[in-house]
Amino acid sequence: MIDFALDPKTGDLVFEDFDFALVGGVDQIAQNLAIRLRFIQGEWFLNILAGIPYYQYFFIKNPNQIQVETFLTNEISNTPGIIDITSFSSDFDGINRKFTVNFGCRSVDGNLEMEQILP
Repeated sequence: MIDFALDPKTGDLVFEDFDFALVGGVDQIAQNLAIRLRFIQGEWFLNILAGIPYYQYFFIKNPNQIQVETFLTNEISNTPGIIDITSFSSDFDGINRKFTVNFGCRSVDGNLEMEQILP
């Protein structure tokens, strides 16, 4: 699959020589994973059930880490192109209310390792 390339820091479209940059293979799957892991449930008006329920389960006083990890691993494994998850770890920073997720996956285009700091 091929998709428009997005800047990993800002999420803006990337241009090369006054044209859209494209991304494919493992890089496209990694980009898709990053988008899906930042997608907050209720954010898209056409399907308010799509996304991860951050407000209901993550952004609370004492989040259940097992439940949170289940939401994340389900989202990762249901991403198109992902075959299986080879490694997974997460860390919760209670002061800043940030989850850091490190995981490895086998995909149809090869292996990938990612770290995401979730909202």
